[in-house]
Amino acid sequence: MNNINKDARLKYSTYGNGKAIIEILNIGFEPLLTEDEYKIYKTIGELKYQIESCNISISFIKSKIMYCNTEDSYYSWLKGHLEQQEQKVNALKETKKNKGDEFHKKLETNKTIIRNIYDDREFTNEDQFRNIAISESDLTRCFNCKDMEHSDDIVSVVTYYTDIFESIMYHGFNYKSKHFVFFTAGAGQTRCKKSTFVSEDMLDKNFKRLFCGLSKESINDQGGMNTNKYLAYTSLCQTNSEIWTDFNIDKAIVVEDIEYKIPNQEVRFIYTETPEDKTEVLKLQNLLKNNSDALKEIKTKKESYPKGYRRPRNEVAHEKELKDERIELIDRIDRIKSKYHKITIQDMDVTIPFTDGFGISLKKMQTSMIRLPFIKGLIAYCPKRAFQDWCGENGYAINKIIDIYGKSHSIANVDYIFTKSQFKMWKYYNNITDEAGNLVKTGWEVYKDNFKKYHCDACRCNVERGVKLNGKTNYQVLQTLTTEMSNKDIFDLAQYNITNLNGIGKDVNSMLSILGADETKNDNMNWLQKSLLIYPEMLKDFHVKTLLKNTKDSMIKKLRSGKFDINGAYTYVIPDPLACLQWWFTDMDKEKIEDFGFVKEGSVSCNLFRNEEEVDCLRSPHLDHAHCIRKNQVSDTIKKWTKSNGIYIGMKDTMSKLLMYDNDGDKLLIHNNKVIIKCAKMFQKKYGMIPNYYEMPKASPTVLDNASLFNGIVMAYHHGNIGTPSNEITKVWMTLNPNSTKEEVLEAIDAIALRCADVNFTIDYAKTLYKPEVPPNIKSNYKKYSGKKVPHFFIYAKNKSKSQVEDIGKCNVDRIYDIAKTNRIVFKDLLGKYSYKVLMNNPDINVSSELADKIIQLYRDVDTINIRKLSHMDFSVLGKDDKNRALLQIELDSGKQRKMFESIIGEPIAVIVDVLIKELQGEINKDTLWRLFGDVIYSNIEANVNGTKICVKCKDRFLVTNNRAKYCENCYREVNRTNALTRYYA
Repeated sequence: MNNINKDARLKYSTYGNGKAIIEILNIGFEPLLTEDEYKIYKTIGELKYQIESCNISISFIKSKIMYCNTEDSYYSWLKGHLEQQEQKVNALKETKKNKGDEFHKKLETNKTIIRNIYDDREFTNEDQFRNIAISESDLTRCFNCKDMEHSDDIVSVVTYYTDIFESIMYHGFNYKSKHFVFFTAGAGQTRCKKSTFVSEDMLDKNFKRLFCGLSKESINDQGGMNTNKYLAYTSLCQTNSEIWTDFNIDKAIVVEDIEYKIPNQEVRFIYTETPEDKTEVLKLQNLLKNNSDALKEIKTKKESYPKGYRRPRNEVAHEKELKDERIELIDRIDRIKSKYHKITIQDMDVTIPFTDGFGISLKKMQTSMIRLPFIKGLIAYCPKRAFQDWCGENGYAINKIIDIYGKSHSIANVDYIFTKSQFKMWKYYNNITDEAGNLVKTGWEVYKDNFKKYHCDACRCNVERGVKLNGKTNYQVLQTLTTEMSNKDIFDLAQYNITNLNGIGKDVNSMLSILGADETKNDNMNWLQKSLLIYPEMLKDFHVKTLLKNTKDSMIKKLRSGKFDINGAYTYVIPDPLACLQWWFTDMDKEKIEDFGFVKEGSVSCNLFRNEEEVDCLRSPHLDHAHCIRKNQVSDTIKKWTKSNGIYIGMKDTMSKLLMYDNDGDKLLIHNNKVIIKCAKMFQKKYGMIPNYYEMPKASPTVLDNASLFNGIVMAYHHGNIGTPSNEITKVWMTLNPNSTKEEVLEAIDAIALRCADVNFTIDYAKTLYKPEVPPNIKSNYKKYSGKKVPHFFIYAKNKSKSQVEDIGKCNVDRIYDIAKTNRIVFKDLLGKYSYKVLMNNPDINVSSELADKIIQLYRDVDTINIRKLSHMDFSVLGKDDKNRALLQIELDSGKQRKMFESIIGEPIAVIVDVLIKELQGEINKDTLWRLFGDVIYSNIEANVNGTKICVKCKDRFLVTNNRAKYCENCYREVNRTNALTRYYA
């Protein structure tokens, strides 16, 4: 158990499950400005305001002056006033420019100072200084952060001015008697210009624990490393995680990854600029510059000669040599650059990194992503006993396995097999030998000793705890099928959602499903959803009816943006674990990869679907036309190995190249929707299914210091935006329709392939600090598509305005608008009587008392705060991470508010809830009530409906005396009477 002591285990039993929420400070640049800088900054803000006011006046005067008679005195007055305002604006702009120059000069001068955080200023917006919520992580546990409390040891900084960032990067800053230093900035943080600073004292105490004894100095002694990879690996401890309580590092090893080639595969090979090309072109360009300088010198000399002067032969010959050399240099540069972003269809051997980021647990556990210092990836369970039995039944000896440091291990002593691709810093933990060269300790043993010595933690995150078939399409999935998808296909695809929408007010199950009260599809129901399942009569509540109306509007918007419910799930992609064990432990012929594992060519195995069922595997983001259609293989024999609800992939499968996923925790959408599969097959029959293939260069190592880290982060800030190429891919798909010619489609496929390469280089830029040059002719071809606005459906998908989008077109997502129609909501009486008293513990509570007034007033205050906070958040435009962050912020406030609420009122929670339910019974918005007290309301409902059922005939709720009863007493008598008459007349 991580070799931890009893006290530590006790701590983990109450704190370490990954569910704690910690509040930290988030700042922009304003709190870090010195008094002088801030004064200038405020002056610039005032000047901006004055310029804006003057421009409003100018616009107003111009709107009046155009209707005036030029000879009228009023016209002359307006004209003079207009000139006066324009002169004022010019003067203000000049002053603002000067102040801006002064401000930047100050920032430049102050780069060497230690800054302070000033928390007593009037900030321009709350983003400059506010508290945010972060999830429990190895970092928060090391820093002893407490659940639902504020930590003064971690500060998140958003970078606006690189001068200020450089200042705090080199020198840190002070706040509340603590000195803060730069800690890290992972790839996700650099994309939104964020970084983490921590208390220097706390970092000094925990550095070896967080990084398992490794330091920048020890890395530099071995040649350094790529700065942004270092940042990515040191940021692993910020991942929301739980303690992996039963992990024993002495039972873990690290082995070589499984990698092999599948021969003669058709690929769309994209030649991109290589680092070698870049070096060669730079060299040629320098030669060309020298050549040009020499030619200029000759030209100047020629111009100085008298008219008719005959130049020496050697000078003429040298000039000719230089001109010939110039032509040759230009030609060589052009020849190199002409290869960039060229596509050729080739047959070639494709390398498959089968275990890239993947490891195996031979001890029973849930499929999880793992986080240890400098170790990350996915780990899935494969039964040791089942493998031993397989080897015995098939006549294979189980050999010892050799780890990456050369030490052999028996399977009996191994519970966890990590791969080299998971152990990010393996090369910096070296074997130790004695003076005679004898091995004293392997690099892995060094890591293990440090792990135990510094009390490091093994952590898990995104643990698979039940996968629901609640998948949804998105516009990216659908847009790739525009040429094959008919209007009927779109209608069939949307039918489930349309039926549910039209069931609002008419069908109980549809309404429950729409509100997320569905155990089969929602594994994270809130208290309102849980309450609706046990007391569906609550669908008559005003608040719930309002939710249904609002949800309908949201669902229509989602439909028009291409989000349809399908029978599918986002679940982990898992390399065949039997194949891995066979590769590592047996002498099976590695040239015959088709013999390995239980997943065979053309198949996948996923327990969520039936045997022999046709399934489609997709990855998000889904930019190109890659739909990987496979047969699902599930049997009693296979189920010995498939202990997860993930998608198990066989060795002889190029899916990883088609979908461009890694095996370190990437999820695929697997579904069996017949419409999508049919259309994808039609597309592939016409245009093939060819993976893109291009070389992604490795980043060069460098010495790790403040300068190299700063430069790496700033470069990532400026080159890490994938929005532009991603949106341009959507614009390419937008140009296609069911009547597009084959030539148009093939041209679009090539353009998309190139843009997909651009996207992937951009995504990896934060780690590689490399992006290839796109030649002018390719950029020109992109403009054919990029010159257009985004498609019409972006009004619904990205909240764009009509002026920002193209007119409605014929791509299938645009066609949804006319195909997916819904009816007006009319609520019918589908259930028995609803009573708010079922939600209460004491229905007779007095809401006219002084105590009740105090409770109600306090609730109104809290509700107003929550509504104001929510009004600043447009969840529909937030990315997944930002949306979760915002929701966590609200949940953090709710937890605090409830504690404070109880403390202020000083009465039992049951009394508070009863007063509020009775007082708010007729209100349409009870979000705050359910967010603060949902668990109490659910318990009340559960107690009050216990022993009751809903009559299947009259829909009223009745007390159950017999568990088999379906009818209330009156309906039972009526049904019996009807049955008796039927028998009599029969």
